[in-house]
Amino acid sequence: LSMQLRKVKAAAIWTKDVDTLECFVKEQSSAMGDFPGPVPVIYWGVPDAASLDRVAEGGASAVVIDYAQTLDASMQPKLENTGIIWKVSSVEQMQQSIDNNAGDIFLLSESLLQSTNFADIETAKESLSAIPKSAVTIASLSSMQPENAEISQGKQYASKGISSLLVQSCCVGDNEDLKYAQFVIESISKKSSSSFSMTGLTGSTNGHFGVSSHSGEVKWQRTKTQ
Repeated sequence: LSMQLRKVKAAAIWTKDVDTLECFVKEQSSAMGDFPGPVPVIYWGVPDAASLDRVAEGGASAVVIDYAQTLDASMQPKLENTGIIWKVSSVEQMQQSIDNNAGDIFLLSESLLQSTNFADIETAKESLSAIPKSAVTIASLSSMQPENAEISQGKQYASKGISSLLVQSCCVGDNEDLKYAQFVIESISKKSSSSFSMTGLTGSTNGHFGVSSHSGEVKWQRTKTQ
């Protein structure tokens, strides 16, 4: 799966499970010098001392930490060679992080995405205009929504100036993992801005393939067993 996700142009793989992270990092590392090359593997589970030890040793590219959370001094050395993606709940937090040279990659919280700052395309672009273009903004969305609503939602985020998407629970270990990953990446990226990318696909680890309905909706067997 790790190798195939590179081939379908996933830009990163996110996981909340340390064991899974270690497996993905090992496989991705084996692609050094190949095309397509390795993609970042990002940990966005609970960032406690025990997990950060393993995550750092396991070679994670970055960890997700809530910007409002105060990092214990003992944790900071563990992240010396690991990037930080800040989960933010306001545009002000992004600006503060950039001003303090704390980082410029942000996972936007659900509350921020639903706030007046992102109510429509123009408002969202204005909200993000104060952030340097080099900054990366990431919005997450649920996978396999009714009527494939994640596709239109993802395109809407892209039109608002958000640079990347995280598709939650895209891969869960069943036979639809790769088929769905390819479907969602191709469908959202189609006709999107050239600066937009599919940042990541998430999941844990379990058969079926998407089937188009008469209405054009792709239905997934996975949703019928949930």
